[in-house]
Amino acid sequence: MSLDRLEQTVLDIKVQMGEHEGRIGKLEDRVGMAEDVAVRHQRALRYLIHRDMTLSATCDDLQNRLRRNNVRIFQVPEGSEGGNMAEFIKELLHKVLKIPSLTDIKIERAHRSPPYTTHRDPTAPPRHIIVRFLDAAVKDLVIRQAWSQGQVSFQDKRIFFDQDYSPELHKKRAKVHKVIKQLKKKDILARCIYPAQLKLKLGTGEKTYTTLSSAAEVLKDLGVEVRCGERERTEDELKDGWRSSGKKKRDTVLSASDLRAFLQEEA
Repeated sequence: MSLDRLEQTVLDIKVQMGEHEGRIGKLEDRVGMAEDVAVRHQRALRYLIHRDMTLSATCDDLQNRLRRNNVRIFQVPEGSEGGNMAEFIKELLHKVLKIPSLTDIKIERAHRSPPYTTHRDPTAPPRHIIVRFLDAAVKDLVIRQAWSQGQVSFQDKRIFFDQDYSPELHKKRAKVHKVIKQLKKKDILARCIYPAQLKLKLGTGEKTYTTLSSAAEVLKDLGVEVRCGERERTEDELKDGWRSSGKKKRDTVLSASDLRAFLQEEA
């Protein structure tokens, strides 16, 4: 190979290397931009998850506050109410509960739930009754009296009184009560406190767990298995992370720069 051809080959290699360097530089810029976008998206995702959890908790809390004056009555035979549910409930309460006769029971509305359908199975248990009192104090009196009597009967059948919780809270409390039943079989004192917390009384003292997933390890040691959904475990992990690392404050705010970046991406 002549010297001229060798020099030309070297020049060609230099040109190619320069082109490659330029391409690599552009790729590095693109990778850097993609990483910046990914970081922004992660911040936005954390913000949206936190926002969703906060709004869901707020909505559920509002639902339960709106139900503050409500009571649910279970196992009252279908048709017992006749044509006037409110009057029937007043008579029922005075009849089966030891409520002072002078107590003025004012009922805003009362109805069975779910609504009646023509295709209802006649062998199905009676639908529960939701009663809304005008006075929260009267509602509390009814609940306390029903619970203190322990066993309340109507037409030789046992009926039950309970608070009117939101569907979401009702599910959570049902899971807690299921665990409490297992603990009672082992002679372990436990109770459910509002909204759906588990309070255990052990030899080391009393401890309250805000969720069943947070009590899973302790319950496992006590011989009680708890099945927690993936979403519940993930939410608890996120909350624990916010509390321990101080990320909660950052995750509650989406910065102006991130918002501008998202608008530019859309454009």
